[in-house]
Amino acid sequence: MKSKFWLLLLAWGLGSLGITGGVRGEAAGLVTHRATRPLPAPLQTEMTTGPKRFVDPVRGDDGHDGSESSPWRSLAHAQSQLKPGMTLYLRGGIYYEKFALTRSGTAGSPITIAAHPGELAIIDGGLRQFAEAPATCWEPLAGGADGEFVSTQAFPNADARRVPTQFLPGSWEPMWGVEDDRPLALGHFADSLVPLHGYRFPVDLRAANELWIGDKKERETGVYGGPGLWFNRETGRIHIRLAHHQLAGLGDRAYRGETDPRRVPLLISLGFGEEVLRVTGIRHVRLQGLVFRGATGSPMISIYGSQEIDLDHLTVYGGFPGLMLNASQNIRVRHCAFRGLAAPWTSRAHMKYRGTPSYQLVLQNGQPLNENIEISWSEFTDDHDFAFVRWVKNLRFHHNFVDNFNDDGFECGAKLRDHTIFIHQNRIGGVLIPLTQHEIHKDESPVDHDASAGVFAFRNIFDLRAGSYTTPPVKPDPAGGFLREEGHLAGDHGSPVWPVIHFYHNTLLREKPVFRDNYLFGLAVGGLRNSERDVFNNIFIQMREVPGVNFIPMKSAERLREGGNLLWGLEAGPRLAGDPFAKFRASTLFNDSRQFHTPGWTTQDRIADPKFVAVPGSTTSPLADLRLQPDSPAVDGGVPLPESWPDPLRTADADVPDSGALPLGVSAWSVGVDGRIPLFGGGAAADR
Repeated sequence: MKSKFWLLLLAWGLGSLGITGGVRGEAAGLVTHRATRPLPAPLQTEMTTGPKRFVDPVRGDDGHDGSESSPWRSLAHAQSQLKPGMTLYLRGGIYYEKFALTRSGTAGSPITIAAHPGELAIIDGGLRQFAEAPATCWEPLAGGADGEFVSTQAFPNADARRVPTQFLPGSWEPMWGVEDDRPLALGHFADSLVPLHGYRFPVDLRAANELWIGDKKERETGVYGGPGLWFNRETGRIHIRLAHHQLAGLGDRAYRGETDPRRVPLLISLGFGEEVLRVTGIRHVRLQGLVFRGATGSPMISIYGSQEIDLDHLTVYGGFPGLMLNASQNIRVRHCAFRGLAAPWTSRAHMKYRGTPSYQLVLQNGQPLNENIEISWSEFTDDHDFAFVRWVKNLRFHHNFVDNFNDDGFECGAKLRDHTIFIHQNRIGGVLIPLTQHEIHKDESPVDHDASAGVFAFRNIFDLRAGSYTTPPVKPDPAGGFLREEGHLAGDHGSPVWPVIHFYHNTLLREKPVFRDNYLFGLAVGGLRNSERDVFNNIFIQMREVPGVNFIPMKSAERLREGGNLLWGLEAGPRLAGDPFAKFRASTLFNDSRQFHTPGWTTQDRIADPKFVAVPGSTTSPLADLRLQPDSPAVDGGVPLPESWPDPLRTADADVPDSGALPLGVSAWSVGVDGRIPLFGGGAAADR
């Protein structure tokens, strides 16, 4: 048994340092669950010729001079010694510490903190003993559930009741009356980096039941949410259970790995309210090639009141959120991977009602407002909610991969007078509600707005066919249909005033109709009170049925402008008879629409086969090839748009614009870290 454990520990150690190169499965020594995303690998870069210092978590000493032969040991000490123009190289290994940047560079001489070329530096805010010596960290719990263990050590200071630094709509803040239920223990399997569930209630950790047979707030009937942790505030100890799933339909998502935590290195963090990296009042600093993990239900990286900060090739595991920006300017996030707290077996209900309803990216409302933020060529995956980005001027979000969020996607927030958000050339899929809004304060939004303000979403691929895992079934479902619930394209909470949205030149795919089969996947209906919306030159595709022409529950025409859209149903389209627009165009609502859009709604749209190069297949198949064939009705099927609306492909789409994300003759771009993910499916990070 001992020899097996040390072999497993060696396999984990090699994998955590990137030596396996992200190989998955038995060959990588995994004993828990297969890694659902590529594991981080060392970044191959050239060492700078300028001034440099070194830090080493194994052979370093803070009494050294920081040279390559005499490195420092701790990050906190090392970064405090830096001066403008210096590069601090982190030698490969794991740095178990939380720290704050205290030194700034200058415009001409920035400070760089980077992984040593060819080595993987991991910054971990968690407890190292559970990773390094799991055999001594756990003991079976007498009288506990089958397979329940408890930590041999108590952690009496874990419940420090720190004030949260983030407010999120629909979340837990403030925790009136339920602070005792906040999950304080979070973690991951060390070999695969698959998350452990952070339990609110011990009845769920101990449950044999996996069906959703009680109300969302009912606590007597437990529901097991997979391998996870619960912190006992009375004893100060961590409880863990790694039981196998019995829920029919989970398939290869089910946990079938090691059940004894003494044989499994784990990444565990405790507490709440303390960032792993804090960047406050800092200027001209670059972070490159680092891995961050070990956050609690608090930001992994918090940037406040800072300017000219570059995050390059970082990998972030967990955090609530993984990145929080507040009152900062000229921030660039490039080629980074953010992995959330949703394991393959984790549903929206598990996280929202029985765990941690985490966001991955949050822009806060400190003053001055966040400004000039670029997030590009990055990957955001596997979490509850994606991004709350209301408070910003000039956010540029492009060439990113967004996948597997079991609740909300882009929350651009209720309307502001002058925020500007540009979302373009991304691949977005597996999100329950990709475009969503919350109301925080009643009547908080202005009626008027700057004409150039709003949300501009263009040249994106939205593939919503795979759906999301929203709730466990109430009865056995061996086919696993509960894993693929499709939500709305656009929806809100509390009926806020929506921001002005310009939605143009996108290609969207769904498996089945949206709620009430509303027009343009719901973008033509709802959220228009005291706001306005443009929906032009998009392609809307359904696998089943043909997208409907309903405007429920719109009672009177509102400020919607739309045209140049092409709609089609792959199965039902060829059998379509008659004019689907006829009923609407005979309505009073159609006539009234001309006061806001002179041609009238639907008159510039078509229902026709877009004739892609390769037609997408089933729900589980790749996107195929969504470029247009020369005889596609989408060619020259759009309408001219204002020159002030940004479009990187305008010159390639001359004269009459084509409908959809890719004009005729334009090559498909890639997305994600180093462009490793094809726009039309597959790629290194496309697995779940």
